[in-house]
Amino acid sequence: MERLARWVRKYAWPILGATLFLTLLFLWKLQSIRFEDDVTKYVPESDPEVSFYNTLEEKFSGFQKKSMIVALEFDDLFTPERLALLQNVVEKIESLPVVQKVTALTNMPEILTTEYGIEVREVVEALPESHEEARALRERLVGNDLVWGKIVTPDGRGTIIVASFFDNVDQGQAIRDVTEVVRSEIPPDVRVTFFGARIIMEEMSKDAQRNMRLLTPVAGGVLLAILWFGFRSIRGMLLPIFVALLSALWAMGVAVFLGKSFTVISASLPVLLLALVSAYGIHFINRYYEERRIAESKEAVERALQGVFLPILMSALTTMGGFLSLLTAEIRPVSDFGLYAALGVFFGMVLSTFSLGAFYTVFPIRYVPHHLEHSGENGGDYFHRFLRFLSHSLLHRKRAVVLFLVAVTGILCVGIPRIHVETTIRMQMGAEHPITKLVEYFKDRFGSTDYNYLCVTTENIREPFVLREMIRVAQYMKRFQNFQEPSSLASFLLDLNEAMEGWRAIPLEEEKINNLWFFVNDNEYLKGRMTEDGRETFIEFKARETTSAELREELEKARAFLESRPKRVKRVPLEIAEAREFLAKTIIEDLGLFGVSLPQEKARAVVLEFLEKPWQEFIRKDDQFVQRVVQDARLEIEDLGLEEEAVCAALVESLAGNLPLPRVFEEQLGLDAESAEYLGSVLETSLERVAKRVKVETLREKLEELSGVRFEESHDFALYEVLDEAVYLEAEDGDITVAYRITGTPIIANHINEMLFSQQAKSMLLALVIVFGLLVLQLLSLRRASVAMVPILLTVVTSFGVMGWFRIPLNVATLMVASIAIGAGIDYAIHFTARWYREIAQNPGTRALQATLTNTGRGILLNALGVAGGLYVLALSRIHMLRIFGSLVATVLLIGVFYTFLALALLLHLEEYLGNNKARQRGNA
Repeated sequence: MERLARWVRKYAWPILGATLFLTLLFLWKLQSIRFEDDVTKYVPESDPEVSFYNTLEEKFSGFQKKSMIVALEFDDLFTPERLALLQNVVEKIESLPVVQKVTALTNMPEILTTEYGIEVREVVEALPESHEEARALRERLVGNDLVWGKIVTPDGRGTIIVASFFDNVDQGQAIRDVTEVVRSEIPPDVRVTFFGARIIMEEMSKDAQRNMRLLTPVAGGVLLAILWFGFRSIRGMLLPIFVALLSALWAMGVAVFLGKSFTVISASLPVLLLALVSAYGIHFINRYYEERRIAESKEAVERALQGVFLPILMSALTTMGGFLSLLTAEIRPVSDFGLYAALGVFFGMVLSTFSLGAFYTVFPIRYVPHHLEHSGENGGDYFHRFLRFLSHSLLHRKRAVVLFLVAVTGILCVGIPRIHVETTIRMQMGAEHPITKLVEYFKDRFGSTDYNYLCVTTENIREPFVLREMIRVAQYMKRFQNFQEPSSLASFLLDLNEAMEGWRAIPLEEEKINNLWFFVNDNEYLKGRMTEDGRETFIEFKARETTSAELREELEKARAFLESRPKRVKRVPLEIAEAREFLAKTIIEDLGLFGVSLPQEKARAVVLEFLEKPWQEFIRKDDQFVQRVVQDARLEIEDLGLEEEAVCAALVESLAGNLPLPRVFEEQLGLDAESAEYLGSVLETSLERVAKRVKVETLREKLEELSGVRFEESHDFALYEVLDEAVYLEAEDGDITVAYRITGTPIIANHINEMLFSQQAKSMLLALVIVFGLLVLQLLSLRRASVAMVPILLTVVTSFGVMGWFRIPLNVATLMVASIAIGAGIDYAIHFTARWYREIAQNPGTRALQATLTNTGRGILLNALGVAGGLYVLALSRIHMLRIFGSLVATVLLIGVFYTFLALALLLHLEEYLGNNKARQRGNA
């Protein structure tokens, strides 16, 4: 130590020059600082959840992570003028070179029934020209699951435009381009709101920089006041803060040099380092003033360095150990924060010893502040008097102190099981934060801002079994808050089949599926929901914001349901008895998915009875049935120029006499043979369709009687399965397979939540091991190191207990509190034990405790007040998570000081007492 101290004195000017050069270099580099807070980048890209989510953009053209949302609020969207304005904005955005595609109301698919049949076209192709047409469009879209409540608000006033960008563009610039176009086209009376992951990230970045810019000076001001109260010296007040600021600047400069980005959590780094690292300067200056009372200035510098270098070094190493333990966390904001903070602590240690030693060598003080010349029982300032009171209490009221520590520890332990994980936007940012308000606006108007996805993989997504399973799974999962309002190709085919056939069901026939699929291939939006090879698709769900526990519970239930579904099947004809039993069970189960409760055995008997009956048994010969058949073939009858009444009469005669339709039509309607044959074929198809409807309707009536409730239109999905001629049975040799996987940003956030507890335990245990090892190296004794660890263990219990009692959730910020408490809190024990063992060698007995508390205790108390005061400044942040983080760390470290003053002091005093007793016993022997 003597050689190091002399070296600092000898090279004082070069040390100060190097300090200035590095400061200017890092200050220049800090201009390139950037923030990035994307939840999908919180964990490594190799993480299975993140890796799979990232592949969606490559597989589906309709899934773009680089995108933004423009929300427009009109007094009434459905007017010709407003829709024309919307279309104009969409076209202007589409014309931007950075934009890959635009999804909006005007290019969403719409199913239309025309005089020529069914058409699926974009809404823009039928943009209304009158108010009547606009109202008609609104009425049609109300039932469109892809549009209403997703693209258009439920009140019909608002809509969104989703702009997706090319992968190689600067997303920030692309957002600015779209924003400029929208603002130039939209009149002032229309409310415009921009939303997207990048927009939120940029808002967080602004907040983070605002924190650094505004809160760091405030923290500095708080520390100035505390240090002035402690030192009553300009240097003693300014230098520790200056050293801490430089350490933060150097650490962030190195991070920028390494190309690292910062997160919202990293924004607290300057305040944290200002609070923590100033402690090293405080200890050096406190010791320098102590030595300056009895020595010349340069000698005082050497003696101060010899006295505090090792404790400061050990304090820095243990604090760095606490922060570096966070590198074990696979959560990027946590590991990055640990790295940057460790660098800052290292630089703080170097600056507090080498640079401060050099400074006081070049610019020595002339005298020690008068209030630091404490002596006698009643001398000194308030700090000195308080510390003398503590030493007196420890010496004369040991039992009360012990009871107090036991009671506090017990109460805190009770709170530990109450700790929970929570990472909602409201919890992270705060209820009044602009980001929270933005998210809640979109939730209120459009249902959600987050989406979960169920990815479906199979050999052919056109397979009826796969499409039906998608409907079943979506119907089951929509009961959960995180899987609301499902939409998929299968649900679109339901709507399309209803328009074509008259019922909301997925047909079993390949030909009918192909007819429906024809319309899918003509729409870019629908094509974007499947891979080019037709083997993969997805179901999209709106995710309502829930607690982490609720999301985890819903996810477990959803995955359990998916696991229970058949994964490999083969098609079996209905003639097999086993197949009919299976189909009856399937129909009842499907009705259950749609909320219908039936007596199982009675319902099974009814369904089996209907499965035995062919559709021909449901042909009726009454006028109502005949009219339904003729109405079904209305367009073809009109094409032939025939009257419906005449066709009805001919059809009644054919059915009554069981006569061939073409012959009756030739005789009754005067048609030629070809036309009669054509009309006969059309009516036979309509006859079959209507008879099947009657069969389903009759089954519906029977099951409604059993359930006691009236069935809804959505129940057609299950009821029309009674018309199936085959089933799909699970079989190992099946040729149809299907696999599912759930993903989405809420799922990734939940994945991170699940990692928090394990990461917390891992980093905390590593921090304890590192700190204990360093203590053993310093004290050269396992026993002494174990004693020094006691206040830290109590501090850890305190951190968890406070979180539990005050319901402070575990998140990416509070995850670090225990490790910080270990690494930073051990500083107090290191300085205290170092001084204690030196004093005990010179002043055995009560004087050692008094000297340690009143001298080193002063630096520890100033350190603790400075750390707490600096960190409490984070309570002024707009970001709720940082407010909690700062307040929690400050409170825990402040309590840790008293564990050092009380628990550690008692244990050290007890250790001395027991040692003296053993020595006396050996002497007596």
